[in-house]
Amino acid sequence: SVAVERAMGMTTVVNAAGVDTDRFLAYAAANRRTYTAWDADGWEHESSGNEKTLATPYLSPNAELLARDSQTGGPPCSATDDTPTSDDATTDDAASPASAVTYGGSWSGLTRAGEATNLNLVHMKGLDGTKVEDLTQAEMLGRQGALEVLERLRRRCPGFEAAKLRNLAMAVGVRDTRKITALYDLTEADVRGEARFRDTVGVFPEFVDGYKILVLPTTGRYFQIPYRALVPPTATNLLVAGRCLGGTSEAHAATRNMMCCTVTGQAAGAAAAVSVKAGLDTHAVDELVPLVQAELKRQGVRLE
Repeated sequence: SVAVERAMGMTTVVNAAGVDTDRFLAYAAANRRTYTAWDADGWEHESSGNEKTLATPYLSPNAELLARDSQTGGPPCSATDDTPTSDDATTDDAASPASAVTYGGSWSGLTRAGEATNLNLVHMKGLDGTKVEDLTQAEMLGRQGALEVLERLRRRCPGFEAAKLRNLAMAVGVRDTRKITALYDLTEADVRGEARFRDTVGVFPEFVDGYKILVLPTTGRYFQIPYRALVPPTATNLLVAGRCLGGTSEAHAATRNMMCCTVTGQAAGAAAAVSVKAGLDTHAVDELVPLVQAELKRQGVRLE
């Protein structure tokens, strides 16, 4: 599993009601931000360059989410809250759960009913997603942080003056824990270099988000996902999909994305069914892959 000090942060997504969405959208339009705004707040991502001019739905820890007391943060979390907020933002805070809470990030859906959904603004670093104690701590800190975020928005963000908590995400968001060592482990060069594989089971665009790399899917480039990345070398008839498949941390910044998880999930499901039907072990790559590819094509999956 990835070292805790390097792991991407956990998040608690907040949904708000009572938002004057017209007023907020007018404010966002008047204060249009590009991805350079994230860099200005300390994210310092490497990118393809396209991101620098793209508009972003961003709420800043130094503007809309500035602490009431910008020197000490504010209740209920005991963080020094004006540090950059990101999956992998740098922070000078001590490596303890309480001081690892930061605020800032993206907003997403707005409704005519005055709802702001998927406010991804509460981030927690220094917690281990493989430990139940840390997950419990993250749930508590995330819920406290959600209340703090709403208070800051009410004070500083036009349109949120009367906002209230609608609901929270069902569980804290964890971006990385354990990964398998596979027959083939994807690399940064693969996900950023349009890798091609004979045992491809799907494709995914050059969309890398994490570990100080941000490449949005604007380049038209894509890589193929090999069947072997789903197969542990020693476990028989076990296929692993989603963010646990084989790969380096940098490759994980691409394959952890939900859309890529659906690609590997469909591939694993098809491969499991085909292997049973054909009476083949999942390690029989040469015999099994052509059958799996044929089935995926029948399902309309793009392989090339």
